[in-house]
Amino acid sequence: MNQDFEALLAVIAKRNVAYADFVAETKQMNEYAELFDVRDVQMWRALGLDITRTAKNQIELKTRRRTIKDQIFCVVDIETSGGINSGQIIEIGALKLQNGEIIGKFETFVHAPYVPENISELTGITAEHLKNAPNLAFVMEKFKVFLGQSVFVAHNVRFDYGFIGATLEALGYGELLNHRLCTIDLARRTIASPKYGLGTLKEILGINNAHHRALSDAIAAAEIFKYSLQKLPSEVKTTEDLIEFSKSAKTMKQLKITMNEAGELAKLDAAAQADKFDDKENLGEVSEA
Repeated sequence: MNQDFEALLAVIAKRNVAYADFVAETKQMNEYAELFDVRDVQMWRALGLDITRTAKNQIELKTRRRTIKDQIFCVVDIETSGGINSGQIIEIGALKLQNGEIIGKFETFVHAPYVPENISELTGITAEHLKNAPNLAFVMEKFKVFLGQSVFVAHNVRFDYGFIGATLEALGYGELLNHRLCTIDLARRTIASPKYGLGTLKEILGINNAHHRALSDAIAAAEIFKYSLQKLPSEVKTTEDLIEFSKSAKTMKQLKITMNEAGELAKLDAAAQADKFDDKENLGEVSEA
């Protein structure tokens, strides 16, 4: 994302700006001004930017006033055939959440002629699974519509957001401008844990489902996200409050753990173990829908 645009977003995350000022600034950003009419608010929204033009002729970032319970979050996970420069997306799984409820689901394989052996060993996905899957351009167009202006949430969001954003741009669908939130960052501030990888947090929170498959990992990240929301301080009320909290609040103290002979998590410190059982009933059983 353009650094000048990031700076502008930081401003409108705190206050409205005059529509004329927004247009004047974005006209100087060639990657946008050369692609579309920056005066068109609907074009910005099509790229995922949740803004509106107010009656006072100002640009307002809607997440600044929207409460967390009213916000739509899209929890995303992808499986890929390699790195961002050498591979492609081969599976996408996503859940849309609002006020803790699932309001939408997206799940699909993506056609690819070849899947490296190490990726197949990790995910269980082979070229055979993908031979009749829809092509990448079709899937990304459908996913972009599904995502809309929701907040993009992922466990290690930099990877998923970056890979999807680069893919959308390469296909000519424009830059990804949705707000984003990382469940690793949020968990570090709400969950006491020795590590913050998906596997460790699933074990601590009692989440039992498959690993290294897109929808299953999205479900797990969604449960971590929902749990973390229960642990927020009372002053965190809006979506912008939440995003800022996930980046800047004090992190939890890391736990000491005991492992069993199989190398599995066997014991947490007493306070964390009590917290685990107190809150487990709020998580519900996790399974693929």
